[in-house]
Amino acid sequence: MKKYLFLIMFFIAGTAFSCKKLNDIADATSTTILESYSKTYNVGAGTGNLTIDGNSTAYEDNALIVIAPGVYGTINIQNINPATKITIKNGKGIVAMDGCNYAGGNENIYAGLNYTNCSNLLISGNGSKDDFGFYIHDNRYRPTSIAGTNKNVTLQYFSYKNIGDYPMIVYGSNTMWDGTDASVKNMGLKFLRNKFDACNGTIQLTGQVTTTQVTDLTKNIEFAYNQWTNCDAGDLVFAGATDAMSIHDNAFTNINATNNNDNGLFHIIGNTNFYRNYAKSYQGHMIRLWSLSFGATPANCLIYNNIAIGSRKYSPFEWQSTEGLNVAAAPNTTYVNIKLSNNTAGELNYQQDSGFGACLVDNYAMPAGSTQEVYNNMLYNTFTATGIPHRIFQFSDAALQAQAVANKNIYYADATAAGFNPTTLKLTNKSAAKNKGLSGHLIDPLDFNKLPFNTATPSIGAVQ
Repeated sequence: MKKYLFLIMFFIAGTAFSCKKLNDIADATSTTILESYSKTYNVGAGTGNLTIDGNSTAYEDNALIVIAPGVYGTINIQNINPATKITIKNGKGIVAMDGCNYAGGNENIYAGLNYTNCSNLLISGNGSKDDFGFYIHDNRYRPTSIAGTNKNVTLQYFSYKNIGDYPMIVYGSNTMWDGTDASVKNMGLKFLRNKFDACNGTIQLTGQVTTTQVTDLTKNIEFAYNQWTNCDAGDLVFAGATDAMSIHDNAFTNINATNNNDNGLFHIIGNTNFYRNYAKSYQGHMIRLWSLSFGATPANCLIYNNIAIGSRKYSPFEWQSTEGLNVAAAPNTTYVNIKLSNNTAGELNYQQDSGFGACLVDNYAMPAGSTQEVYNNMLYNTFTATGIPHRIFQFSDAALQAQAVANKNIYYADATAAGFNPTTLKLTNKSAAKNKGLSGHLIDPLDFNKLPFNTATPSIGAVQ
């Protein structure tokens, strides 16, 4: 079988700010990857609508499908289920989907790219030299819908701009989770290296936990190396029932400039790891973890190496359990354990809202048996509702409060006192936090600046 070889140059992020051009401190490394495909299929006319259907065309395993550049309406991808992998890319130029929601435009609320009943599929906008080869813009409705049963599908190098409703939605089918992966319809979905600019709706992963059952559970979902700018949606991503999510290396800038509700940039019902994310000039929590484990074994939720600077309102982190929300745990579920370590947060609640202040974490009560470990976190210049600036925890928890300082959760009056540069995101050599953290705890081997952690004497906060 003849092989088609492609030499692809792309950037692999070395820091949490890997989204190209978001800011000057991204440390990207050029890497050469040799890609081999069994066959290439060229599709699309550069205009109109396009359907790529595995039931209509028998695409070979390990094939490449190339979409011709141009301006399309709707692109639907469905029934692609190879044994190993199929890749879909843009051709030598941008594939745009224009919703025409502007003066003089012929509006199309269906403009976008959707996929249904797919597995082992990579949809990637790195087929050309453009930063984002798929460009979806000016749609006031929902440009990316994901429906049916989907396993191991990656969507990457997409740019969404001027979206009025949900940029993406993973639809449910009212499928009750029976305690096995067989009843999970959407698993292993990845959203990588995408850009969301002026999107005023929430990415929705449907799912629900009630007093009697879990429906439409998602599992092993990953959001990484994405950037959100100028979005004003409250929650940016909401997952109604999700297990083993991974959220890392994302960046958020100028978020919720006018929104005032209590929200989370990621609002998760379930369990997740949340690390190496960066937020600047925003409103809300970086993550609202309404925690739950699916199965009899408690999940460990690790929240570490995040940087939050300039929150107009609210603490960067929040946790609570479904019991804390007066929702009884569903069958086959239990509590989670939480580790919150090596985070840096400053300039919190800078509008000095006295109704609900900002600390490191809003720590609602957790169920008996659940453990919370909080250590090596840096906090500076916050305004709390109580007027006590050095509070680490929003709510009274005698055990956590008693251990706060001993566990090296340190409050500083400002960034200068902490020896932290909020522009370069580095510690000064004379920082009071440098090499002063607790050892022997979970810490990631790399920090924002690709410096190895000193495991014997780690620094306080997210950078070393």
